[in-house]
Amino acid sequence: MTKLSINHIARIEGHGNVSIDVKDGVVKDIHMEVIEPARVFESMMVGRRFDETALISSRICGICSANHFVTNLLAVEDALGIEVSQRTKKLRQLLVYGSFLQNHATALYIFAAPDFINLPSFVPLAESAPEIVARALKLKRLGNDLCTLIGGRSVHPITPTVGGFTDDVSAESLSQLSELLAEAVADAAATVELFGELMSIRFDTQGEMLALHDDDTYAIVSGDIAALDAGWRKTVSDYPEIIVEGVVPHSNAKHSLVDGRPFLTGPLSRVNISWDQLLPSARVVASKVGLRPVNRNIFSAHACRAIELVDATERCAGLAEELAQDTGSVTPVPFEVKAGTGYGATEAPRGTLYHSITLDDKGTVTAADVITPTAQNLANLAVDLQQFAPKVVDKDGDEFKKAVEMLVRAYDPCLSCAVH
Repeated sequence: MTKLSINHIARIEGHGNVSIDVKDGVVKDIHMEVIEPARVFESMMVGRRFDETALISSRICGICSANHFVTNLLAVEDALGIEVSQRTKKLRQLLVYGSFLQNHATALYIFAAPDFINLPSFVPLAESAPEIVARALKLKRLGNDLCTLIGGRSVHPITPTVGGFTDDVSAESLSQLSELLAEAVADAAATVELFGELMSIRFDTQGEMLALHDDDTYAIVSGDIAALDAGWRKTVSDYPEIIVEGVVPHSNAKHSLVDGRPFLTGPLSRVNISWDQLLPSARVVASKVGLRPVNRNIFSAHACRAIELVDATERCAGLAEELAQDTGSVTPVPFEVKAGTGYGATEAPRGTLYHSITLDDKGTVTAADVITPTAQNLANLAVDLQQFAPKVVDKDGDEFKKAVEMLVRAYDPCLSCAVH
């Protein structure tokens, strides 16, 4: 029996290993070990006031901190029966999309691209293809700037609060942002073309796919939970019964099942489930690279990230200009503190993020729950590794390990989030 280890997989968020047992050229076992220790953020929120929990939970992740912040606010507001203004909802949508822009640009160009052009990292591209590097950094910076404008800073927002915002954005700033976003649509479309050309590798995942779905828009901060294969739709408050988490002996992160099956959440699931809600421009560029639903190729997740960049830049350009003309208020709405349990969900770059909060009559947290996208994806990744590794085991050692790493990076996992 030959034991292979891929220690500290490069170009992902967090630290994890892949352990592989091979005997006589046959893969006997393969699994991913998430080696980061538990970070107990759910316990940190217990005993704190309702208006502190978003600030705490956003520290779970420096990449999708805006998602954790907004999702936690949604859960608290659900518990307290708060209905925020339309302007607040739209600004929160822009804030969440900021994390999409900066994360998708990073995942595509910095994490994934080197795999497809036989480079060890993103750095050599600065010499061989400076125009691609410039595009990547422009998109990432735009996402950071969007988060800064709406949330007060690029990481861990400070202006969103329970019931609204502590500060609004000027019409002039929103109009300028709209122009920048409109200009970025071309860069996003070029990203789809690039990754459409690179997608020569194929492996179809067999897991269920889950995502938020809204008949009226591409669901990011609204909608119900939808299952692609089973066809059901359920409310966000149903998520504790839908998603079953369990511990595994080889990892510090839990694995999740739905209807007894491993499942996938993230860009591939979203594009499959909400294809009709994508803007026409996004569907056109997707079709040009041969991507239409239902697509189960896990490596197409990269192209789906690029498609979401097209949708996000054009959608947010229109939303920012709409807000520039809007005279609504983001002043926190009045509310009464009371006991209750609330649920929130948003689509983070890596998939659906769930929060729930239980408050006593003084507004103190008595229970908190968070299920991150990577914690949902790990069981499906485990099955994919078991089925994919035998297909590439005949490659030489380095190429075999690279193929396995490529599968992991197709999920764009955040292992720090997974051990929240």
